Amino acid sequence: MAKHLAKKQLGKKGIFLTFIAISLIAAFILIFLPSGISLRKDIPVINTRVTTINEYVVDLENVYLERALQSAGTKTTIALIKYMQSRNRFLANFEDSFKEVLLQGTIDGQPIDSFIEPDIMAGNAYPEWLAKIKATADNAFNINTNFSAIAANDIRVYQTSPWLLTVDANISFTVSSETASWNKSIVVRSGIDIQNFNDPYYLINTQGLYSNRINKSSVSFDEWDINKVKDHIRHGTYVHFERSKAPNFIMRFTNTSLNSGCCGIESAVNPSKPAIGDKMESYADYLFFNHTYQNRCTELYNITEPSFKSEFPHFKLDFEHLVLYNLTTGAIRAC
Repeated sequence: MAKHLAKKQLGKKGIFLTFIAISLIAAFILIFLPSGISLRKDIPVINTRVTTINEYVVDLENVYLERALQSAGTKTTIALIKYMQSRNRFLANFEDSFKEVLLQGTIDGQPIDSFIEPDIMAGNAYPEWLAKIKATADNAFNINTNFSAIAANDIRVYQTSPWLLTVDANISFTVSSETASWNKSIVVRSGIDIQNFNDPYYLINTQGLYSNRINKSSVSFDEWDINKVKDHIRHGTYVHFERSKAPNFIMRFTNTSLNSGCCGIESAVNPSKPAIGDKMESYADYLFFNHTYQNRCTELYNITEPSFKSEFPHFKLDFEHLVLYNLTTGAIRAC
């Protein structure tokens, strides 16, 4: 009897333990199963979110920062030329002035727009462009983009091509969202086409009376003739000769006549323009404005071809430029 009672109690205990085990399993299912299902559902959403932000970071590196630098650099160049014209003087140091205007919109500590009309740098300094990128990205993607402060030594401006001004900027930034973050330090490089900028050489050396926009000549080095030279003078076009002795675009901001083999450009001064006239000079622009051949008439040549002489009676060239422009036939010494 006692043995039967013990078996009965043991059976009840087993049923109770089984019930507890089932309850625990049910509780685990209730607790963990919904969370697991939600996570699996969220994975594609998270992947899409990370991919979208990563694409933005790639575009930021390769498109937005470069275009912003190009825009700020173009505005800076225009502002500097207008500033020089308003003050009627060359810059002491192009690179230092360029960096200051690009980063702060000032020159010698003063807002450059206070010297020129209309305002050019208001809202166009490079840090202001970065702020615009940040605001747009934050609103469009609900992410946080932060740029480290840029110092003057983070900027380089130089030329390796006759027709391009190159600007480099060292940029550090972070992009973060609720799902991921990126930390980057890169060099942003932008090429600015110098064509259509006013040449500082002409503006300052003629007190603003003779302006000449830089436009590249389409004539190849071995195609020059009397008619092409006439067009060259009429339209004020520019040419780069191999192993050029002319200054590059940057040098023209400081009235520097050192040769730039890679990037020197030159035009032919039109003697019919204001403040030019009949001078005992070579009318290759950098030689003319820096008086390299002043009163050295035995080293200068007149062009005797009738139609040329009729249109440009005072035009003269040194012998080297006679050869470059293929004008040696019929040229005579100026004295």
